[in-house]
Parts: sequence; structure tokens; C-alpha cells
Amino acid sequence: MAITYLKKSPKTSSTDDTKTTGIVQDLLKDIEKTREQGCIDLTKKFDKYDGEIVVSKERIEEIKKTLDQKTKDDIQFSYERVRKFAEAQLKNYGQDFEVELSNGLYAGQKLVPVNTAGCYIPGGRYAHIASAVMSVTTAKVAGVKNIIACSPPKEGVGAHPTIVYTADLCGACAAGVVVGGKVPVVITSRSDEAQARLASIAAAVVALD
Repeated sequence: MAITYLKKSPKTSSTDDTKTTGIVQDLLKDIEKTREQGCIDLTKKFDKYDGEIVVSKERIEEIKKTLDQKTKDDIQFSYERVRKFAEAQLKNYGQDFEVELSNGLYAGQKLVPVNTAGCYIPGGRYAHIASAVMSVTTAKVAGVKNIIACSPPKEGVGAHPTIVYTADLCGACAAGVVVGGKVPVVITSRSDEAQARLASIAAAVVALD
């Protein structure tokens, strides 16, 4: 029996794959050449945001003072629970392990020390503060030296205030706005020296204390 569609999308997930791939490749090549300034220009073009890229200490303090207490309390609740679990995990799981949870289903842990963690926190339609809590807090407890939090900007605002507040509370040493296709480029770049890579992660020059 033939299938009759009442309604069908003219496009599929594979439509224009070649065209899309070409656009992305050109974008990545451009960022490799233009680096921080290229990220800033793309942010202006696509996100309509031309404010500060690196979140200033003054901005963080302003958010701390103006953010409503209920939101602060909710973030604190989440932070404390995740931190408590991370500390317990650090204390009890000091070595690699594997366990069979049920017949044929295995889970485990492999510890790989790192000096720097780049934490991307979604913030497009909604401010995903849980992503900040789960990524920044656990890295901090594990002893990661440099923790950089990146989040997309909102037009005229920059990184969402609750995300900035959460990242700072959880222990991020730097915060910046960066979005979309730029993220895997700036966070994983290894073509420069360590300090320059940290700058790329925040899509601007970041001077760590």
C-alpha cells in the first residue's frame, strides 16, 4: 500500500548538506585567520551584540546586587548539592573503576588530569544555569587550575546575568561571550601559547591573575 502524506516538509535533515558544509568550513577557516577579532565581528553580525566580550568584575558585582534573591537561592541550592556530590566522588573514587549495573550494562570512571577546562554554557532561548553548575563546580573540586566559562550573548545584554552569577559562584576564573560554530574553534585551539589559547576561549584577550 502506497504511503499518502497529508503534509510533508520540503526539506530533510540531509538537504543541502554540501552547501551547509561549505559555509561552515569557510567560517572556520576565517576564524583561524582573524582569531579574536573574527569572533567579535561574527558576534556583532549574528547575535547583534557589540558590548564587552570578557565579563568585568564590575559587571559581576552589579549582577550580584541586582539579581533577585529567589534566583540566587535556587542557584545556591543547586551549587551546594553538586559540590557535595563532587567532593564525595573525589574522596571515594580516587582511581579508575568499572561496575556492571545490570546484565551487560557497564559504567565506570577514568581519571585524566587536565590544567584547563573550557565550559560552554548554553544561553540562547533559556539560561542553562545547571550547565554552569555541573561543569564549573566539578572542575573546581577536581583541582583544575584554569576554568573558563563561555556563553552566548543576548542582544544588548551580553551573557545572561544568572549564568554570569552562577559561573562566578562555582569558581570560573574567567567568563566570556562566544557562540555557535566559534565554540569548538576557540576552546580547542592549540596553535598558540597557553595564554593566547585562554584568550581565544573568551573570544578576547583574557589576563588571568
